[in-house]
Amino acid sequence: MKTIIFDFDGTIADSFAIVISIAHDIIHRSRPVTAAEMATLRQTKLLEVAKKEQIPVWHIPFMLMRGRRVMSKRIDEVGLFEGMATVINQLHKDGYRLIIMSSNSSGNIKNFLEAHKLSRYFDKVYGGAGLFGKRRVLRRILWVNRLSADECIYIGDEARDIQASNEVGMSCIAVSWGYNSTILLRKLKPLAVVDNPGELLTVISHRASL
Repeated sequence: MKTIIFDFDGTIADSFAIVISIAHDIIHRSRPVTAAEMATLRQTKLLEVAKKEQIPVWHIPFMLMRGRRVMSKRIDEVGLFEGMATVINQLHKDGYRLIIMSSNSSGNIKNFLEAHKLSRYFDKVYGGAGLFGKRRVLRRILWVNRLSADECIYIGDEARDIQASNEVGMSCIAVSWGYNSTILLRKLKPLAVVDNPGELLTVISHRASL
């Protein structure tokens, strides 16, 4: 296993609150999202959230495009999860090739990486994956870079990250500090669910030794 593919929002970038705020504005919701609703959202897959909010499936790609444009104006509000810079630096030192694949735009991701002095660690950024496109983009990454799925691990924070990884035969480590709750993530049986960035190094090191 030589390549680590990272999700961005909720995995590297602490953007959950801003994403919810942007989504709130886009769907013209009249009242703010409560703490209880936030907790429920974390235990719900995105398509189920869209259904609950009565958002037509065909409308979702347009919402994502608009959301990315708004995010580009607010990217300086997005923080880096504590400990992630250390993990990224160590993985790079250990010789892993690092890639980002995300539904966010490549421009937003690259601006964030520049702001946090992380650009030099990542070989490539694949943005704009879309709600339904992570499996397709993972397959493209494997094909373009001449990688096999068993050479890679994908790190993400959502149910759809685990599902996309499973569909291409790639192991996935789920992080508990992002969008979906630990309960939901564990139900999908990833390689591991970690509760802090440092645990990523332990799981990856163990996997590499097998």
